[in-house]
Amino acid sequence: MANLIWNLDDLFKSKKDCYHEIKKITKQVDKLNKIKVNDSFSLFNLLEKAWQIKEVTNNILIYGSFKYYKDVNNEDAIKLKEKVENFNNETNYKLQFVDNIILDFGNDKINEMYQENKKLEKYKLYIDNLFRKKEHLIKSDELINNNNLINKYLTDYNKLLHNMQFNNIVVDNEKIDLNITNYSKYLNSKNRDIRKQTFINVDSAYKEKAKEYFTILDNIYSLRIKNIKLEKYNSVLEKVLFEEKIDLKIVDNLILSVNNHLFLIQNYLKIKSNKLEIEKPHLYDFGVNLSENIPKYSLEDAIKIIKESLKPLGDEYLKAVDILLDGHIDASFDNKKHQSITFSWNTYSFLNYKGTYNDLKNLIHELGHIVNYYLSKQNQPFIYEDSTIFVGEIASITNEILLNRYLYNNAKTKEEKIFYLSKEIENYFTTVFKQTLYTELELRLYILKDNNRLTSNNISNIYYNLIKRYYGNQVAYDSLAKYEWMRLGHLYRYAFYPYKYATGLMLASIVVNGILDNTIKLDSYITFLKSGSSKYSLDLLKDLGINLSNLNIFNKGFNILKEDIEKLEELLEKDYV
Repeated sequence: MANLIWNLDDLFKSKKDCYHEIKKITKQVDKLNKIKVNDSFSLFNLLEKAWQIKEVTNNILIYGSFKYYKDVNNEDAIKLKEKVENFNNETNYKLQFVDNIILDFGNDKINEMYQENKKLEKYKLYIDNLFRKKEHLIKSDELINNNNLINKYLTDYNKLLHNMQFNNIVVDNEKIDLNITNYSKYLNSKNRDIRKQTFINVDSAYKEKAKEYFTILDNIYSLRIKNIKLEKYNSVLEKVLFEEKIDLKIVDNLILSVNNHLFLIQNYLKIKSNKLEIEKPHLYDFGVNLSENIPKYSLEDAIKIIKESLKPLGDEYLKAVDILLDGHIDASFDNKKHQSITFSWNTYSFLNYKGTYNDLKNLIHELGHIVNYYLSKQNQPFIYEDSTIFVGEIASITNEILLNRYLYNNAKTKEEKIFYLSKEIENYFTTVFKQTLYTELELRLYILKDNNRLTSNNISNIYYNLIKRYYGNQVAYDSLAKYEWMRLGHLYRYAFYPYKYATGLMLASIVVNGILDNTIKLDSYITFLKSGSSKYSLDLLKDLGINLSNLNIFNKGFNILKEDIEKLEELLEKDYV
């Protein structure tokens, strides 16, 4: 239990087996194309075979990607990753003929088929979605080539990030080599001079690499815009929202509500700088912990804390946690691993655990994702077993909040309580406010790119102005901060992902409060986790009594933040008994 390392045998025993399966699936896809489909029974048979192929292809993609993230400089791992990504794109492209057969039948005929063969109703949501997206389903060699190129540029980004080099800093008269794995430690040091040195050296290094980072981002955005034009969408955002049937009004409401509540987080930053006795704080001052007592957690302790924290979610949830802690989480630190990414995919999680509070939070966050997937996998067919990202973030952030409340309630000193309460508040800052800032940034970048006006300087200046608006006029701004956009991996890896973090935390806060005060039944939440994508995201939320189209939902989330800030102020003003 002290070492959390993947056991990928459920996927493939070896790379050789993975390559063998690629050849096997390629032959199966070619055979599938020859099946005659003329009634509901042959259609059902075709769908069953096609989704079995998609499931294996997905496992191939996961396995090849995982091998790369475990050893990012290994040439064989890089080749395998490129191979499985291209294979996945090509297979999905070839299987588009299945969708075309369904669309050619037409809605009326398909509805007759449901009556003729009840088994076909397994695919009803998928088929309804096909007709909803009909005009956007384009068969194009250019589309698949574009997606392969995007994957190549993402590999280039990961390599550039991993190989960043920084100037030394001086700590206690000793030179320290800054690198991608340790600079955050020094950026958050209690010593202000160390923070400043780190900030200058790190952001200066990114400034020097601005041309390379911009070229990669520019190419990715260019390809995404080409894709949405091929697929007949008006914008990249429209495509992302349409995929999950999310109303644009939700993103608009999020941005409006966050901007209306900037005073809350700016008030917290003022409280923090006063406590730290910094009259005019710089951006690099806000990573410092409010409390002097900074806890460390061994992996064994982390697992015990996580299990205690998650007790409010019941025995069924905790049983899934026990299962997934055995071979499904790769958390043990390794320099060969990708150092700046934490993620979950299927029932597997990936991170580098070093014993900090953030590592503990990341571990329970990723566990939330894979428990969600595991429960869904037990109750849904493959086609619906993966929750949408929009829903999945609620599952993971609910765990974060439960962790923090457990730690706060079991704190033995005032300093500990201050530490955990400030972390909960800062979670709002990083997950709601900053992710909304990134959403605003991304919106502007796509508009610029669509109008051939995207430049490295434009990105830096827009990012810099957004920072100033969000952090407020109490901060002394250093111009080097404008280059930090290069470290925002979501700008590269996904289109319009950050808003899902923001809504996820707001909704998770409401879910936790609801479970604890019994206004949301635990059974309803577990059913929500088991549902995967068997309903549209907003419909699943409505089953929990949450209507995200209502602006008051966001205001309810900010009320929780307001109460936390008031509680912190009270703690700071009085002696702890």
